[in-house]
Amino acid sequence: MDENPTTPLPWKGYHKIGFRFALIFFILFIIFLDWSVNPILSHLYYYGPLSTFLDTVIFWIGKDLFNIQSIIISPYDGEHNDRTYVYLLYFSITVVAVLGTIIWSLLDRKRQNYRVLYYWFTAIIRYYLAFTMFLFALYKFFKVQFPDLGFYTLTERVGDMSPMHLAWAFYGHSYEYNVFMGVAEGAALLLFFRRTTALGAILIMAALANVIAVNYSYDVHAKMYPTALFIMALILFLRDAKSIFGFFFSDQSISLPIIKEPVYKKSWVRISKSMLKVVVIGYFLIASIKSTMSYKNSIEELLQAKSEYSGFYDIESFALNEDTLSLENPLRWREFIIGDGIMEAVRFKEDSVAFVNIRPDKRELLLYGDLTDLSQKRQEIYNELGIGDEIYYGMDSILVARKKISRFSLENPDTNTLQLKGIIGNDSVFITARRRPLDLNEFRLMQRRFNWINEASNFY
Repeated sequence: MDENPTTPLPWKGYHKIGFRFALIFFILFIIFLDWSVNPILSHLYYYGPLSTFLDTVIFWIGKDLFNIQSIIISPYDGEHNDRTYVYLLYFSITVVAVLGTIIWSLLDRKRQNYRVLYYWFTAIIRYYLAFTMFLFALYKFFKVQFPDLGFYTLTERVGDMSPMHLAWAFYGHSYEYNVFMGVAEGAALLLFFRRTTALGAILIMAALANVIAVNYSYDVHAKMYPTALFIMALILFLRDAKSIFGFFFSDQSISLPIIKEPVYKKSWVRISKSMLKVVVIGYFLIASIKSTMSYKNSIEELLQAKSEYSGFYDIESFALNEDTLSLENPLRWREFIIGDGIMEAVRFKEDSVAFVNIRPDKRELLLYGDLTDLSQKRQEIYNELGIGDEIYYGMDSILVARKKISRFSLENPDTNTLQLKGIIGNDSVFITARRRPLDLNEFRLMQRRFNWINEASNFY
């Protein structure tokens, strides 16, 4: 492999330092912070040493360095939550990147530029962003990220929604808007090709700017993740930023040269490289579509399995240790919703909630309570027993056995009546609930759709 014969210009000192830091930081980010979107890294995390290594480092930093006394929750669920663990991981990666940059700068002071390394770095970023953003685009096309509105959302007072729930309701209402967002995020496919990298970076920055604005404004659980993706796209854009700004704010003609790739003298190397690119892109596109379709089908199958129980239930009687609780008792359930695509939950007096999950195959309902508390309870068990498949898939049974969550058996005296029998803590509970005859299509929000002609604003 040889570099392009044209003599490259030397980089300025701050360019070289910035490049070294960015290379170290974002490579570590992809490996340690976003392993969930990469099947190889995901396998290393769950079945290899990656999770053990990260937990050992992060728990030590959190407890010994920052003196964090609360339970640090590991990202075993694969979500991009801005939890304490993730911020500690960002801190760790930043420290390593700073130290690595200092050492690299001292050992490589005479280097004029990193043109070849820059090519490979941008190639990694381009493909990573293309893979990641296309996956999010598929979630919009198949509408699995923002499900259709169900009984929980449609019966919840707007004033009692969390900001994130309000945002999810907005997105979930319209499939057409999901398609629009999917097209915008799907523009990341332009990053597969060097000639369209600048255009792809601009479009992706616009799409991610919208995601960042929503996530920050509506307290969505993932704020740092889209910010990191935006900075990656910005890195790709910066190379052509001066020329693009010159195009808009001067009368000079410009051109956007593509990133020069290393020159390979042997033809078989060039051919192999092109074939590998086709295989990688083709495999990813097909695998991503298939996995998203499979995910969509699994959701639909689960909702179909729950259809016997699905609906909005009013509590007719609630007996605690054989004592029937009055309507004013704060322990008494007021209503619950099951079979909803967004959320299954119990509502108490004053609309406080506890989260539930129905298992139609076992004819049982699990009561979880607060989700943060549930995550901490799960983490305690992972810390004690490890993260093997047996523990991961048997977590609910372990939590029930330790009385951390509650299990109720389900009986159907008739099609609209549901009886629940279980134990909360040390108290026996018997509940009779009746399904309210609600139709999703009868809600005003579901009835009104697009209209070309509006004689007055439909604001009510």
